[in-house]
Amino acid sequence: MAAMLPFFTISGAISHDMDRVPCLVDVVFGDDAQGVSTTYMLRFQHKNNSRRNIEGVSVLVMDKDGELIRTTDSTCGAQNKGIEAGDVGACEKSLQVITGKMAKTLGYDAWIRMIDDQRDKLATARHCEVVGVNYSE
Repeated sequence: MAAMLPFFTISGAISHDMDRVPCLVDVVFGDDAQGVSTTYMLRFQHKNNSRRNIEGVSVLVMDKDGELIRTTDSTCGAQNKGIEAGDVGACEKSLQVITGKMAKTLGYDAWIRMIDDQRDKLATARHCEVVGVNYSE
């Protein structure tokens, strides 16, 4: 009779490597050379549990039901410093930019529809799963 080997699930094996944190997408308005720009910024906090500085992470952006919205990377902590070992810091990524030139080309009504459409899609973000880390040199 064959010996029974222990059974390990993949999700159980890697669950300690993932960091599930609340995240959101902010709509940020600004000015560029052509007029009003609109940027959709992914933002969340990350705890550095390693002994090395983290400058960025790879994330899965999920909705309230745990469905994947998109994947992306994100820059974390202070520029050229990252998040130091044991610290918590902000991570953010510009997911999409609607430039002033694009807004002028589309016209006001189309620009508003585009902003509303993207906001509705991205506003469903509820949590991010950190699946990879980029350490500083």
